[in-house]
Amino acid sequence: MEIMPNVQVMLVVFVVFMATMFLLNKFVFQPLFTFMDLREQKVTNDLQLATKEDNELQRIENEIHTILSDAKSQAFAAKEQQIEDAKKAANAKIERIQNENKEKMEAFIAKLQDNRDSMKNELRASLGDVESLLVAKIKNI
Repeated sequence: MEIMPNVQVMLVVFVVFMATMFLLNKFVFQPLFTFMDLREQKVTNDLQLATKEDNELQRIENEIHTILSDAKSQAFAAKEQQIEDAKKAANAKIERIQNENKEKMEAFIAKLQDNRDSMKNELRASLGDVESLLVAKIKNI
């Protein structure tokens, strides 16, 4: 049994093969390729969106860091300013009280000086009386 190639059968097989390839290309391969291209495009778009959102997130984090740093430095400066103002107010109050006490002390010293002078004068005035009393007592002895 010898198998002889039959041209008609080969031609029919070739036509059926080509028709099958055409139908497969039209109804299977083209939609599959289109779906794969769309999916690849969607993945690329999603990746770009994720990168963009990542960059936006980084920018927001940097902005937050900058704002917090500025707020910390402003708070520190405000605290230092308040401390400086409190020190100035306390020093001014201390100086005012010291000046008041100095004035009171000077007034007290002046009053003491006046009292001393008036007591000296009284003692000098009464010294003559004391002297005469002493002389009288000495004579009585």
